[in-house]
Amino acid sequence: MSRVVVGVAAVLLGVLLSGCATSTAAPAAPPASAPAVAPGSVRIDGAVTTPTTLDAAALATRPHTAVDVAFQSAKGAERHHEDGVPLSALLPTTALALTPGRKNDQAALAVTATGADGYASTVSYGEIDPDLGNRGVLVATAEDGRPLARPRLVVPGDVKGARYVSDLVELHVGHVA
Repeated sequence: MSRVVVGVAAVLLGVLLSGCATSTAAPAAPPASAPAVAPGSVRIDGAVTTPTTLDAAALATRPHTAVDVAFQSAKGAERHHEDGVPLSALLPTTALALTPGRKNDQAALAVTATGADGYASTVSYGEIDPDLGNRGVLVATAEDGRPLARPRLVVPGDVKGARYVSDLVELHVGHVA
C-alpha cells in the first residue's frame, strides 16, 4: 500500500514541478492584419492569374444578383435582402492560377475572405463554382436596400452567419491540397 502512496506522490510532485518550468516554445504569432484598401474596395490575390483591387465603381459594373438570407447570429435570428456580385463572377475558373495537368484543380482551392478588422472565413472554390456546388456565395454591396460602405461576403444557406464577413477587404485564393 505504501508503494502506491509513494508512486502517487511522485506523480503529483512531477506535475507540480512541470508547471513551474519556463517554456522555450515561441509565442503564437499575432493574427494577420487586414490589408489596407480604400473603403468599398476589395483586393483579390493568391492563386489568380492577375491579382487586382476592385473599387466600389468596378464592383458596380459587374453583374449583380439579389438573394434573401436567414441565419443565426449573436444578435439572434437575422433576415436580410442582399444585393451584390456573385463570387463566381469575380473569380471565374479562367481567372484562377490552376496547376497544369492536375485534374479538377479548382476543387483543391479555397477562398479566404478577410474583413477590415482582420476577421476571416473560408469557402471552398467547389462551393462557388457554377459547375460544382453553385452555392450562390455573394459579395454584397447593398443590404436591405441600403448601400454598404464596404462589401460583405454572404454565404446563403449557412445556418449561422459565422462565414459572413462584414467590411470585406480581401479575397485570397489558395490551394489546400
